[in-house]
Formats: sequence, C-alpha cells, structure tokens
Amino acid sequence: MLKSLCLTLLSICLFVARKYIGSLMVTDKDRNTLNRNGFFFTERLFSNEKTKAAREGLWEVIHRNYKTGIEPETRFWNPGDNPKSIIKIDKPHLCNTSLFDLITDKEFGKELARVTGARRIQAWHSQAVWKPSGGGEAGNAGWHRDIQYWPFWKHEGVLTAWIALTDVAQDSGPVRYIAGSNQWDMVEGLDFFDKGISNQETILKDTYKDYSVVQAEIDEGAVSVHTSKVYHSSIKNVSGRPRVGMVVHFCTDRAQRVQVSGENSDYLDMVTDESICPIIYRS
Repeated sequence: MLKSLCLTLLSICLFVARKYIGSLMVTDKDRNTLNRNGFFFTERLFSNEKTKAAREGLWEVIHRNYKTGIEPETRFWNPGDNPKSIIKIDKPHLCNTSLFDLITDKEFGKELARVTGARRIQAWHSQAVWKPSGGGEAGNAGWHRDIQYWPFWKHEGVLTAWIALTDVAQDSGPVRYIAGSNQWDMVEGLDFFDKGISNQETILKDTYKDYSVVQAEIDEGAVSVHTSKVYHSSIKNVSGRPRVGMVVHFCTDRAQRVQVSGENSDYLDMVTDESICPIIYRS
C-alpha cells in the first residue's frame, strides 16, 4: 500500500516537473525569437467580447465622444478629414473605459512579462490605429523603428504591443517586419510618415541587400510584440474591411530614461501617474 502511494506521488511529481520544464522551454524559445527577430506573435489573448467592446469604444473616440470626459493627447485624424486615411489617435485609453480595460488586462500583462522576461510592465503610451480599406497610399506607414521617435528612452526595455481588434490578413495591410533588423545600425531616409514605400525599399536594398520581411497576419485578439529597434511598416488595405489595432508602448524594469531638452524634455514626467500610464504587470 505504502509502495503504491509512493509510486503515485512520484508519478505526479514527474508529471508536474515535465510540465514546468516544458513551459520554461517554451518561454525561452519565445523570448529568443523576440530577441533574435525583433518581434513575436502571441496566440489569441482577448475574447471576441473584449475586442468588440474595444472597437466600439474606439469608434466613439474617433467621433469625439469621450465617455470619461478626457480628450486624447493628440489626434492625427478628425471627422471631416479624408475617410481613406489612417486614423491615428494618441492615448485613447484615457477617453474610454473599454480601451483602458483592454490595455490593463491581467493576462495581457502576464504574457508581455513572459515573453520579455520583465518583472514589471508599464503602459507609458497608447495609440489607436484604424486603417480603412481602399485608401491607396494614404494607408501606408513608412519603414521606421520606434526608437527614432523616442529620444527620451534608451532602446533596451521599451517595446510595443500591437493588439489586433480585427482579423489581420495579407490583404489588410498588416504590420510588416524586417527579421533581425533590431541588430542593424540606423538607416537614414526611413520615416513612418513617408508614404512612398517603394522609394524607402530602394534605400533598404542599397543598404542591406538581403533581408526577410515577415507580415503580422494574426487573429483578432492576438498580439504582435516588437522591440524598439526593429524596422517595420505597413501598406494599403485592400480587404474591403477596416484593419483595427490598439498599440501599447510599454516599458519594463530594464528601461532607462534619457535626459533631453526641448519639447520632449518633460514628456515622461507623466509616467509617475499610474492613472495615465498604468502598470499592467508586477511580480
């Protein structure tokens, strides 16, 4: 009887150990993928109900209906502007509780911590990106790396999570990454706001002749995570439906601020206010 019980307990311990070791191996593999390629695609993290609520909340913000009474930080599109242009709005999570709930989701925070190895995850900025179909070059986002717009951060420990609020297919104009470009030096002449993708790709080919482009074709509720130095872009949406995403720029416990002067000198002062920049994971 005692022998049988011991064997049963041993079997349970071995099973648990295998599961634990297996999860560590998966985590190491995913973390290595992020570090090597500069990006990583998660499985679905958010339910249809949560993404639907976020889309509806975003639609309210787009049309200047701010349920919280707080306006977004910046709007790059307003009602009456070209309806085929990319709609981009900064810090929409402050304007609508469904968007705030989305970016502070506990499982989302845990997954970001798992993939990055961080002990702390804080959302220091958010952006809504609504790309209509049929906009031609107006829907393009030029090749760029995020860190070129963030002079107040060192590149380590600051990353971006792109939450898909709709299915993203090849014809939707998905985010495109250059695998391994997070190891590159800066390439001059590349800019998010430059719609001339073909001219930019000429620059890329002249600088790095061989490179691989991977598209973030992910399901609604899944997330694309990328480092601050990986080059990425997107092209026009021809799917017949909008491509909608919520962008979360986050910092980890390894992030380091850079003292800068001028208009960006006090930008990160708001990081100390968790009602604006919520901490979404802490171990």
